Amino acid sequence: MDEAFAHIESSGNKKNKAGWVAPDGGWGYVVSLGVGFTFMLGFGSSNAFGILFHNFFLEQESGSGLPLVIGVYNGALSISGFLGGIALKKYSFRQVGLVGAGLFILGDILTIFVTRTYQLVFTFGVIRGAGFGVMIPVSFTAFNSYFTKKRTTMMSANQTMSSLASITFPMLVTYLLSEYGLRWTLALIMAIDLHLLFAMIVMHPVEWHLVKTNENNTELTSKCEVINVKKVEAFDEAVVKMLPGDDKECEERETRVKKRESIQKHIIKTIYENIDLDLLKDPRFVSTLVGVGFAFVSDVTYLAMEPTLLFSYKFTKIEVASCVMVGAVSDLLARFGLAIFTYFYAVDSRLLFFIGTCVTVFLRIALVTSSELWFVFAVTAISGLVRCSVQVLFPLVLIMAAPDRFPAALALHILFSGVLMLIADPLIGVLYEETGSYVYCFLAMSFCCLLCVVLWTTEYFVYRTNRNAN
Repeated sequence: MDEAFAHIESSGNKKNKAGWVAPDGGWGYVVSLGVGFTFMLGFGSSNAFGILFHNFFLEQESGSGLPLVIGVYNGALSISGFLGGIALKKYSFRQVGLVGAGLFILGDILTIFVTRTYQLVFTFGVIRGAGFGVMIPVSFTAFNSYFTKKRTTMMSANQTMSSLASITFPMLVTYLLSEYGLRWTLALIMAIDLHLLFAMIVMHPVEWHLVKTNENNTELTSKCEVINVKKVEAFDEAVVKMLPGDDKECEERETRVKKRESIQKHIIKTIYENIDLDLLKDPRFVSTLVGVGFAFVSDVTYLAMEPTLLFSYKFTKIEVASCVMVGAVSDLLARFGLAIFTYFYAVDSRLLFFIGTCVTVFLRIALVTSSELWFVFAVTAISGLVRCSVQVLFPLVLIMAAPDRFPAALALHILFSGVLMLIADPLIGVLYEETGSYVYCFLAMSFCCLLCVVLWTTEYFVYRTNRNAN
């Protein structure tokens, strides 16, 4: 059955579907496995980027190349993720997902042959980053459509797969580089990433796998329902447009300029409809958006640049890979600990995020104060423990800032953080070129966290003063 007609059947027979619900298992387990592989392969090799391309950047004599590529990669990921979410309102999971997987693998293939930094920016940064960004909303939306009661458990399993990839990939990349060199290592990574095609192929429309329930007033998850309705409307509109008309105001007479203007207006209108700019009128939300964005930049840039800093300390590849692995293991343990703690106790997500960011300010500085192996391992382990406060809690912080408008808040966060990384990471690279030291780069990351701390502290006292005055 064609996916488009699956949506039509779902809409046209709503009365028959009243007793059917998402499977909360069944094919959903296959979808969950696909989501796990997507995150595992997407984040795994990216976290080993500094190790993978260390010698490449040395040959290019371009210390600023690494933060430039990472900035473009994460910027492309964020912006394409936003656009991918919009595309899901018209196209199926698999249609959008396979485009993302195709771009990701194309980026892998082209990266094998790069010889200059600017080529790597385009192949790895733009193409590969955009591909992964498109697959992220597909994975989350498909996952949410298949699971309701088991959603938290299955997402925890997926997060575990992602964390395991972050632990194993640095060592794997180090081994492959020593045995096969850069080009063949990139080819092997590309071969592994081909599994993303299968991960996207299993993203069936949930209508194909509904199960019957005895409850009379059961509905599909609201997310799935909204997406399906909009897809049906889009399909119906397309069918109407294809029907022959009596008057022959031919499309042949329409100039290419008008067509191009129409497409541009449609794109701008679509993007505008998916961004709730009214949220920016709330100073507290703006404070949250900016603070989370800068903390995100610091965290992502740190993961990419720490291996390069350790290589400048004359660490061996095994020592660097081991250090990165220690940070990933600490992060995984912190996530388990946080999940268990929050199961029994209620926590203030924003406060915990704030405390983690405060600690991170000092950890970034501490890492550049000593090159002793034990000290670097200790700081990296603590950084891994603290990192989960940023990566895990940021969606909850956004929910607290806009409880009734979370999708719009998340869209603004994706766009803001993406643009911010496109600007900030290349500037950090320029900072290295001008100073010749990674110390100032890590101080800049610390400053990004400090901006969040200062901004939120100021907000707290301003609103506390206004509350007392009233």
